[in-house]
Amino acid sequence: MDSKTILEKLEGKSAVSQSYEVFAVGNSSCYFGKDNNNNVVFMIPSKMPRVAPIYQETKSLRFAFNKKCTFRSDTEEKTQIVHLLTCKEENEDKVLAFIRLTRAFAQGERDNDQLYLSKLFSSISSLFDRKRQVSEIELQGLYAELYVILHFYNVGCDISKCWQSKNMMKFDFSINEKKRMEIKSTIRTSRTHHFKHDQLLSELYDIRIVSIMLQKNDYGESLGELIEQIRDKFADNYALLVHIESTISHISSEELYRIKYDSTYTKTNLRYFNAKDIPHFNEKTPDGVFNAEYDCSLDTSPALSEQDMISWLTEV
Repeated sequence: MDSKTILEKLEGKSAVSQSYEVFAVGNSSCYFGKDNNNNVVFMIPSKMPRVAPIYQETKSLRFAFNKKCTFRSDTEEKTQIVHLLTCKEENEDKVLAFIRLTRAFAQGERDNDQLYLSKLFSSISSLFDRKRQVSEIELQGLYAELYVILHFYNVGCDISKCWQSKNMMKFDFSINEKKRMEIKSTIRTSRTHHFKHDQLLSELYDIRIVSIMLQKNDYGESLGELIEQIRDKFADNYALLVHIESTISHISSEELYRIKYDSTYTKTNLRYFNAKDIPHFNEKTPDGVFNAEYDCSLDTSPALSEQDMISWLTEV
């Protein structure tokens, strides 16, 4: 049952007579439903019922760890120790985000003690309650990164679990202990990108650069469409989904679908480079110097073939 199907089923529960009325998702590993205040709830049976209960609440969410709860599931009424997340938001986009993230959490691997649920609560509440401005260049970068994930997935190379867990990390992808990959995008007519010095010169890592030239087009592929494809293909990848939501949580769906780039132009202008072949300063950053950055033109740099790039990504 996908997230939109869950939402549709929840919308059919308009009058809840019990404290909680829920339905099972994923072989009863978790439940979705509503409380008697018409809030959407996510419920997981506890594996450690003797641990003392914990309660947390924000403006948007309520979390109960090891709550003794009576609820109706289908035609059966149960009393059980559960972990319960309640979404107090009415905005449909936020409710759907809540469903996506909790569902991905339930389907993915979880810590055995389930105290990881408190991290889930913190992640979602920070998405809903924190206000932050997202620049157009950040959204362009998100588009490029999602495009690359989908591009490699479609040729049989899944890098989704290698994506950065947070913004502002030095590299966009950590392929393994030694390999790093950085995605650069531009809407200029020349292949010029902005780099941190350490992204091009490092004794620690083997670095590849993916360069994408973009061209805005009202009939192109939108950021919203890319996000929908990611949500469909990686519905159980909680880390990937929460990273996306952390960027777009306060951006309307209309805005996401307004940001469009020409698909043919993007595909034609996708290139791969070894960082050592890109023009850069050859000196290591001197002691006491931090955050050195500069622009580099890749127009004359030798590009790698896609097969070379796939081999680099997949070889151990």
